Amino acid sequence: MKRTGLRSAQFNPIRGRRPAPMNCSLAELNVDCSYQRSIDSPSSRALIKRIAGEWDWSLFQLLVVSRRPDGELYVVDGQHRLEAARMRGDLHDLPCSVYDFRLVSHEADAFVALNQQRKPLTRLDLFKGSVIGGGDTTANHILALIHGAGLTLAPHTNYACFKPGQIAAIGPICKAYKMFGPDVTARALNVLANAYRGEVLRFAGTIYPAIVGTIVDCKLARPADDLLEITVSGLTQGEWADEIARTAARKNIQRPAAAIAAMTEVYLEAAAEDEEAVAA
Repeated sequence: MKRTGLRSAQFNPIRGRRPAPMNCSLAELNVDCSYQRSIDSPSSRALIKRIAGEWDWSLFQLLVVSRRPDGELYVVDGQHRLEAARMRGDLHDLPCSVYDFRLVSHEADAFVALNQQRKPLTRLDLFKGSVIGGGDTTANHILALIHGAGLTLAPHTNYACFKPGQIAAIGPICKAYKMFGPDVTARALNVLANAYRGEVLRFAGTIYPAIVGTIVDCKLARPADDLLEITVSGLTQGEWADEIARTAARKNIQRPAAAIAAMTEVYLEAAAEDEEAVAA
């Protein structure tokens, strides 16, 4: 029988030797500055201090350590954790994965590869973690506002795989909540959701802040949200993106400001037309 799936895939041969887990004393761990990053910058010192002050074994990842031919141990990955342990003074050894690299150049290659493989957490990832952790009441309240608008959190930031009603623009939503409170945040979410109900929210990160800015700058009361929704739905998401780009070029301003300017301009025109229609 022919095997399918992963078993039939073609993989490169496994390289290197299996690491040996062991506890290494802080005194025997060295750092090679020829390829390691400097930890003398303010950001690195702040990170080290934070790790030292909030040391938590449940969050600890093993240091990657090279055992050179002369038996000396050099940290390939984990320099900040090592320095934080030394700063504390009550830690004497650390769990490590020890590899037998033959050359310093092999250590440097591993250092580069390890750092390139790391995928930084997105705002969406961090937000989901805050919600699941349960300790961040603000995150849970924002999630309730998202659900209240009939939207759900997207599983990732690749809009090509989104389902209708999924939203990943958590950064602008959290910013609106912090700056203008839950009412404006919820109103803008509802306008966005209703304007593009049943659609994939490809440009939510651009359109949502524009809705918030229009509500705030025009000092709109809740009844005006209906007209704002009509204004937003009057253009497709792609058309709004194009309009915002044109506004940025015409006014020589950054895209966030251009988004608000473009939507405010269109809304005020619609409001003026609505007033004329009522007067007639």
